[in-house]
Amino acid sequence: MSVLEEILQVSKDPANSNGFHVLPDEFVTPLDVEQVDSILLYQLTENLELEARQFAYLKDCFYRVQQQKRIAKKSQQEPSGALFEIDRLVLGYGLVLFQIEEFSPGEDNFLRYMSQIIGQVDQYTDFLSQLIQRAMQEETLLEFTECFLVSLKAYIDSLKLFNLNDSQVVSAVLTLFELFVSFKPVAAIVTKVSGFFADYNVKPNQFEKVTILGPILTLSPLNASVALHNYGDNLERSQQQTNFIHESLQTEHKMILDRLFYIIDKIVRGSSDSRTDLLTYFAQIINKNHLRRGDHANANKLASNAFVTNIALLLVRFSQPFLDVSFKKVDKIDVNYFNNLNLILDLSSETRMNSDFKEADEFYDKNKKSEENKPNFISDCFFLTLSYLHYGIGGAILYEEKVTPQVRRMREELARIKRAAESQDMFARFASMQLPALEKSLQTMQSIKHALQGFFSNKSLQLEIFDFISGASTFLVRVIDPNHNYPFTNISLPLIPDQVGVENVDHADYLRQNAPIPFKYYPEFVIEGIINYTQHISKFVMSPLFGNPRLHSFVELATVVLRCPEIVSNPHLKGKLVHVLSLGAMPVREGAQGFMMDIFENNDLVSDHLLYALLDFYVIVEKTGSSSQFYDKFNSRYSISVLLEELYKIPNYRQKIVWQSQNNADFFVRFVARMLNDLTFLLDEGLSSLAEVHNIQIELDNRMRGAAPKMEENDQELQSKLASSERQAKSSCGLAEKSITLFNIFSKDIPGAFCTPEIVDRLAGMLDYNLASLVGPKCRELRVKDPRKYSFDAKSLLKSVCTVFTNLSDQPEFICAVARDGRSFGREMFDRAVHILGTKTGLANDEFCTKLLQFARDAQDQKIAEEEEDLEMGEVPDEYLDPLMFTLMKDPVTLPASKVTIDRSTIKAHLLSDSTDPFNRMPLKLEDVIPNESLRQEIEAFRRKGRAG
Repeated sequence: MSVLEEILQVSKDPANSNGFHVLPDEFVTPLDVEQVDSILLYQLTENLELEARQFAYLKDCFYRVQQQKRIAKKSQQEPSGALFEIDRLVLGYGLVLFQIEEFSPGEDNFLRYMSQIIGQVDQYTDFLSQLIQRAMQEETLLEFTECFLVSLKAYIDSLKLFNLNDSQVVSAVLTLFELFVSFKPVAAIVTKVSGFFADYNVKPNQFEKVTILGPILTLSPLNASVALHNYGDNLERSQQQTNFIHESLQTEHKMILDRLFYIIDKIVRGSSDSRTDLLTYFAQIINKNHLRRGDHANANKLASNAFVTNIALLLVRFSQPFLDVSFKKVDKIDVNYFNNLNLILDLSSETRMNSDFKEADEFYDKNKKSEENKPNFISDCFFLTLSYLHYGIGGAILYEEKVTPQVRRMREELARIKRAAESQDMFARFASMQLPALEKSLQTMQSIKHALQGFFSNKSLQLEIFDFISGASTFLVRVIDPNHNYPFTNISLPLIPDQVGVENVDHADYLRQNAPIPFKYYPEFVIEGIINYTQHISKFVMSPLFGNPRLHSFVELATVVLRCPEIVSNPHLKGKLVHVLSLGAMPVREGAQGFMMDIFENNDLVSDHLLYALLDFYVIVEKTGSSSQFYDKFNSRYSISVLLEELYKIPNYRQKIVWQSQNNADFFVRFVARMLNDLTFLLDEGLSSLAEVHNIQIELDNRMRGAAPKMEENDQELQSKLASSERQAKSSCGLAEKSITLFNIFSKDIPGAFCTPEIVDRLAGMLDYNLASLVGPKCRELRVKDPRKYSFDAKSLLKSVCTVFTNLSDQPEFICAVARDGRSFGREMFDRAVHILGTKTGLANDEFCTKLLQFARDAQDQKIAEEEEDLEMGEVPDEYLDPLMFTLMKDPVTLPASKVTIDRSTIKAHLLSDSTDPFNRMPLKLEDVIPNESLRQEIEAFRRKGRAG
C-alpha cells in the first residue's frame, strides 16, 4: 500500500483496501500525486461516509503527512515533493471547507466541525495553526478568522449553558481564542470580524450575548448559574464550608482571568486599530450601563455582574504599568483628557465635580483639542477603568447591598409560611403550595449573595483593584494641584484662602467660582467609584486596605477633598469619605490602633490638614441639598466624631484642636454650636423614643395578661409603632453617645470654647434638661427591655452628662448660665445624680461627686443672687429686653432688614445655625448688624440705677 493511500485513507483494490475507502473507476492505478487534488475533492463532496466529518478527515490527513515527513527525516532523507504537495492541498481544502459551507453536503456543518474541534481541541491546534499561516499567505486571513470565530460563537450559542460549570468546553473555547490571537496578524484584524461590535441599538444586557467576546468575558463565579450550582445545594451551610467553596472558585476565576488577559492583551498589541476598537467596544458596553448604579434599576435589563466585573479587572491589569509606585508614567495620563473631541466615554448625563452641565459644556467648547490630537491609549484606558470601577464593580456593590436584605426578608417569609403550613386550614394547603417556589427563589438569591461575597473576599483580586485606586488617587491629586506636578512636588493647601468668619455652608457660589480647573468639570464618577469601593471593601476581613503600603495615597486624596470644600460639591460623597476614614481610625481590637492611624499621625500632608478639614466639614454638612438633609448630617457627623475621638489621642492633633479654639475662635465656636445642636436634638429624640418604647411594651404586656387596652391602636399597629420607635431610639441614642463623648473630651481641655455668650445658655439648658430626664420623676419611663439593643446605658449617659458639668464647673459664665435656666435647673437633681453614680453604682469616685455637688451649690447661690438683683432692678422696660430670650440686653444691635433690635449674643447664636434674619427670613451676616449705642447706654444707666437703688 502506497504512502499516498495511507495518508488519504483511500484504495483502488477492494480486496486489499485495509478498511480504506475504495475509490470509483474514474481514478486510475497507480494513484499518484497528480490525482491528489481530485481525490480530496471527491472525498469531501461525494464520500457519504465522511458526511459532517470532512474537517476531521483533513486534520487526520495533515497529521499523517507530518508523520511521513518525520519518518523521512529519521531515515536521513529529504521528504519528497509529493508530501509537500499533499500538505499544500490538504491545508488549501481546509481553508475552503471552513469558508464555504455549501462545499460539503449536510446542514450545520460548521457547528458539527466546531463540536469535533471542541471535543478534541488538543488534536486540532497544530492543524489550525497551519491553516492560519496558509490564510496569511493567501491573504484570506480575515475571511477565515471571521468564519471560524462566528462559527465558534454559533456553537457557544447552541449550548444550553456556557459557564464555569463545564470546565472542559470553557477551556477548549479559550484555547481556540488564545491560538488565533497568538498570531499578531489575527490579533490585528480580529476586531473587524462580524459580531465583534454590537448594533447601535442593542440593549444593555445583550452585549455579552451577541458579541464575539461576550461569552468568554462572562466566565465568572458571579454568573447566576455558576453561583446556584456551587452554593445552592444547602441553605444552612456553615461559614467554613462556604469559605472552602469561595477559595475553590477564586482559584478557578484567577486562571480564567489570566487566560482572558492573554487574549485581550494580544488584541491590544495587535495594531493601533485593534487597540482602539477594543477600548471602543468596552466603552460602548459601560456607556449603556450607567443604570447599574441607579437605585431602582432592573438588573435583568442590564449587563451582568459577571461580564462587567471581568472587563473591569482586565482594565485594571492594563493600568498597572503606568500607576506603579514610581509614577514614572503618570504624566502620560492626560490631565485635560475630557477636552478631547474623540472621547469614547459618554458624559452627556454625568454630574460634574463642582459645575453644572452648561458651564462644563462651555468650558469644553472653548478648550477643545484639534481633531488630530487624539487621546493616547494610557489615558483612554485609565478613564475607562474609572468608569468600570464605578458602574461595573460599583454596580456589583450596589447589587450586594440590595440582595442582603432581600435574602433576610425571604427567609422571614419562608419561616412564616412554614409555620402557617403546620396548621390544618385551607390557608395551610395554599401556603404549602407556595413553599417550593419560594425556596427556589431563596436558593438563587442566597447563592448570588454568596458569590458576590466570594468575589469581594478574593484578596488577590481586590489588591489589584486597590492598587489601581492608589495610583488613581495620586493622579487625581495631581489634577487638583494647580501646577499638576504632584506627586513630584508637594501640593499647597488650602487652594483658596480660608475666609475668616464666613461659613462654607452658605458659600457654594464662591467655592464653585474658585474650584480648580479642569477638575471642577470632571465627571463625578471618577472619584465616586473610588469612594464607594473603599467604603464597601472595608467591611471584609480580607480587605486590601489593611496593612497596605499604598493606602496613604487614598488617605491623601481624602484629606485634600475634605480640606478644600470647593473641590467636590456633593456632600454625600464627602460623607462616605469620612465614613471610610472613621473605619480606619477605629481600633481593630482591644489595645490595637486603627489601620489608618499611622498615616494620620506620620503623613505630613494628612497631619497638617485633616483636622481642619474634619471640623469644617462637620459644619458644612448641615446642608446636603436633599429633602432628607436634616437626618443626612448625623451619619457624617458620627463618623467625624469617631475620627476626632481617636485623633485626640495623638498629641499633635490635640495641640491643633486647642490652637484652633484659641486662635480661630469663630471657626471653632461654629463647630461647637453644631455639636450642641445635634446633641440637643439626639438626646431629646432618643430619650422620648425610649419612653415611647417603654409605654408600648407595658401596654402589650398588659394585653397579654388580659388587661383592657389603654391605647387606641390594635396589636398589629402597636407592633409596627414599636418597631419604628425602636429604630429611632437605637439611631438617636447611638449617635448621641458619640457626640457626648466629644463633649467630655473637649470640655475638659478647652472649657472656654463652651462658655462663649452664643453657646453657654443653650448648653446649660440642654444639660439641665437631660439631667432631669435621667434622674427626675419621669426617669422610670426610660426603663425598657434589653436597653443595650438601643445603644442606651442610662448610668453611662448620666456619668457623661455630669462629666461635662464638672469639666466646666470652674467657668463663671457656665455657672451663671445654669443658674439662669429657669426651666430645668434644680439642685436636688445633682443630689440624685451623685447618689446614683457614687452610692448605687460606684461609677464616680468621691472627688467627682464632691466637685459635682460643689458646682450645684455654686449655681444655686448664683441663682439666688440673680433673683435678688432682679427684685432690686424692678420692672424692666420692654425695649430693654431681648425679643427672643426675654433677658436684659447687654449689647443691643439692630438687624438691617427687619429693623428689630436684639442682643448681639442672641443673634450671633442664631446665625451659628441659620444665616437668616429670624424675624423675616432674609439672608443675614453678623457683620451687617448695626450697633445700637444709644440704647446700650440707656440699659447701662438702668443697670447702675437698679444696683444703686
